[in-house]
Amino acid sequence: MDRRRFIASTGAAAAGAFLINPVSGMATQRRRASTAKKRLGLVGTGVRGIGMYGRDLLRNYSDYVELVGLCDTNPGRLRVASEAIGAGCPTFTDLEEMIRKQQPETLIVTTEDRTHHEVIIKGMEMGCDIITEKPLTIDEVKAQAIIDAEKKYGKRVIVTFNYRYPPYRAKMKELIMEGMIGDVTSVDFHWNIHHGHLQQYMMRWHGESNRGGTLWVHKSTHHFDMANWFINSEPVQVQAFGTLERFGGKGPFRGKNCRNCAHTDKCPYYWNINENNWLKSLYADNEHYDGYIRDNCVFRHQIDIHDKHSAIVKYANGAYLNYSLTADTDFDGYWIAFNGTKGRLEARVLGYPRKDHIDLVFTPVRVYNNRQPEVIQVPFASGGHWGGDPIMNDKLFKDPDMPDPLGQQAGVRDGVMSILIGIAARKSVAQGRPIDIEGLTDLKPMAVKPAFI
Repeated sequence: MDRRRFIASTGAAAAGAFLINPVSGMATQRRRASTAKKRLGLVGTGVRGIGMYGRDLLRNYSDYVELVGLCDTNPGRLRVASEAIGAGCPTFTDLEEMIRKQQPETLIVTTEDRTHHEVIIKGMEMGCDIITEKPLTIDEVKAQAIIDAEKKYGKRVIVTFNYRYPPYRAKMKELIMEGMIGDVTSVDFHWNIHHGHLQQYMMRWHGESNRGGTLWVHKSTHHFDMANWFINSEPVQVQAFGTLERFGGKGPFRGKNCRNCAHTDKCPYYWNINENNWLKSLYADNEHYDGYIRDNCVFRHQIDIHDKHSAIVKYANGAYLNYSLTADTDFDGYWIAFNGTKGRLEARVLGYPRKDHIDLVFTPVRVYNNRQPEVIQVPFASGGHWGGDPIMNDKLFKDPDMPDPLGQQAGVRDGVMSILIGIAARKSVAQGRPIDIEGLTDLKPMAVKPAFI
């Protein structure tokens, strides 16, 4: 019986029960729903935590999950987040206290990247399964600590690689798995970030490598995980080049932050956070608690990440990845091409910046096989991250037993292998030589990527 027929038949059975005894039937259903709800705790109440794992979670999955606690080290931001989410649950500035008092079954981690490992490990130690935002963490030492903790405590850790889930990419994975182009031998993958997108990174903690691990880790973890997933193998060596050409110390002037700057009339990156009531209330009005500035100067000397990136990755199955992240451009989008033993597959997403958003155009997937090109139209899907978020969240929160034929759900090993490419790239730029993946942690790269179960 397929899933739709199953849902229809069980729905009919439930309706029959209500007709026999509507009052007792409804009461029974309420009790079942209440006892079946998974207890969730959320740590980190920034924009991502509030939106995707707060309001959206309650709006779309309140029949399946219950948010039993919110935690953040900033009490002011925590208060604003609690009101915005509307969960009505207790709030905490101490993680251990929240877990001890509220006993969540699963902890959702959306804190600053450098603290992911602390929250993940503490959560497992106190009996929680983990759902964590990418990147898993920012360096190999922290990654090894997570690997060790997962083995020690035996808890389940899921990394939310929502870039695997959009139907457009799922179709590419499906075609590759079906052997349309044979075995993948090399991949060309080039991603562009628009100026406005990069500006927001540079204003926040992401511009400082000790907090976000550089864009090689924070942003490219998505891209490297996609490559690992598509190729179905694990990386063994990385050679990379990178530089910072426009921001940080390269800038012609600098101020305390955008709100307190003498150069606003000539700075191309001037942005007034006070004109955005939501961000002002969440960040600017609460920065006195912890000193976190949301509109930092993009030319501050603390910025030490790259805005131009290029890397070659060798995989355990012999495939090569040619990758670039151009993070300072007037264009937003990506181009990916797979060369295989029986053909070639190409896909392109074009981004056209507008005043307050970017219009995306998904070109048809093209397969060149035996010199006969095949054009495959993939229907556009609504929802966050190009339609990927609803699919990922359905499996996370609504139907954990949902079949996963494409292997889209990801665990610790997936998270580690994606960031190790970024970490190795970072080291390669600094040292001017190729960096081996083996030895960064105790995970040995495998020719066929192990499935996450």
